[in-house]
Order: sequence, then C-alpha cells, then structure tokens
Amino acid sequence: MLKLPVFFDHLLALPMPLLMLFILSYWSFLAFIVHRFLVPWIAGRTGQKIGRLEAEVPAQIGLAFGLLVSFIAIPVWEQHSLAEDTARSEAASYRDIEEIIEESPKEIYEPVHGALQKTVDFIVTKEWPLLAHLQTPRVASPPLRDLRNTIHALPEGVMKSSLLESFKQATNARETRLRIAATRPPPARWGIIGVLAILTLLGVGLIHADAPRARRIALGMVAIGISCCFVILFAYTRPYLGQFAIEPDDMRVLSAYISQDNMSSHLTKR
Repeated sequence: MLKLPVFFDHLLALPMPLLMLFILSYWSFLAFIVHRFLVPWIAGRTGQKIGRLEAEVPAQIGLAFGLLVSFIAIPVWEQHSLAEDTARSEAASYRDIEEIIEESPKEIYEPVHGALQKTVDFIVTKEWPLLAHLQTPRVASPPLRDLRNTIHALPEGVMKSSLLESFKQATNARETRLRIAATRPPPARWGIIGVLAILTLLGVGLIHADAPRARRIALGMVAIGISCCFVILFAYTRPYLGQFAIEPDDMRVLSAYISQDNMSSHLTKR
C-alpha cells in the first residue's frame, strides 16, 4: 500500500502560521508558473492561439474540486470530533473506576488505585506522544493489562461488575483512539484534489489568456481560495498531529487527581 512521505508529517506538525504560509506560497508559485509559462505556451503570447475558452470549462472543474473538498472535509471533521469524544470518554471511564473504589476496603482500594495510577500515567507520558506518528493500532500496554488482572482478581459482587464495565468502556475508547491515530488518508485522495486544483488554475488562466493583468488577479484570487481549502484539510486531517492536535488534558487532570493524597485521606477515613 502506498504511503505518504515523512515530509507530510513534518508539514502537518508546523505551527498554523507557517503551515498557511507554506501552502499559500506553494499555490502562489504554481499560479505564477501557469501565468508565466503554461498559458503563453498553450495560447500564445497574445492569447489567440487556441481561440476563446468558454468559462464553463474551468467552472465545471472548479465545481468538481469544491465538491471533492467538501466530501473529504466532512469525514475529516467527523473523525476529529470522534477523537475528541473518545479522549473524554476514556478519561471519564477511568475516573469512574477511581470513584467506585473510594469507599472500598483497604485490600481492594490499594491494588486497584495503584494499578489505575500506573495506567493513566502510562497513557499520558508514554502512549499519547506516540499517537502523532503511530503506524499500527496495536500498542503494548503492560499497566493496562495489570489493571485488568487486578480487577478480575477482586471478589465477585456489584463493585467488581461496575469496575469491569468502566474498564471495558475505557479500553473500547482506547482502541478507537489508537485506530484513529494509525489511520492515514490515502495518497490518491490528495493527488486527485491536487490535479483538480491545478486544472482549475490552468482553466482560469486560459480564460484570461489575452489579458495578462486580469489573468494575474484571477489566478491570485483562485490560488488564495485553493490554499484556504488545503489549510482546513491539513489542519484537521490528523487529530493527534499539528497545532490543533488533541491533547490528553482530561487524562492529565485525572492523573493529578489520582496522584493527590487520596490514599492518605482514604486510610484516615478507614
């Protein structure tokens, strides 16, 4: 399967102002190539070599480009929203585990609390930084396995059932998070919209083949519009990479909460 070059990851990791500048410079350069070389080569210096190109031709190409961008943008935004909801759901499930055991006896509270703290710390400090460049949805997590085994070792009862249900919700959310992180947009997607964008520039240039000044203005406006489309797509296409990357904020809050002197207060109440 074809993969996007590593350069693409570095590009998406740029701060938004630099990403915008790069994309705008790229499409402005292509617009200049169209204006300075391609249009004179195809239509001649005076723009009369191929006759008059009807505006409907680039309009149809531009419409196809816009529709394709909109079709791509919708799942990109939906995936980003799903990643945000998953992060919140995962943290909420682990918080439920902590709240369930707060009033439990010492022999139950201590092992589950310790395993939970190691799990949350592992996710925040070791697993989450891997998401930006994750290639597979399978990540070994010994603390997560220890937490599962600790819960399974508890006596049967309502508390164990509640803990297992919360743990299942957390692991399902984690699996969704890892799957999203490992997902890459197919190169053909970017190739097709790139070709349509170039054809749109060329069509606009040929419409104004006999008017260089109007051609410069039109190509500049179209290049800015195309750049805006690509900026939006690039900014959200990878939920865990870039300036708008989803951070484990809820997990960090939960880690701080668990790391507080909950053990001391628990033992005091006991």
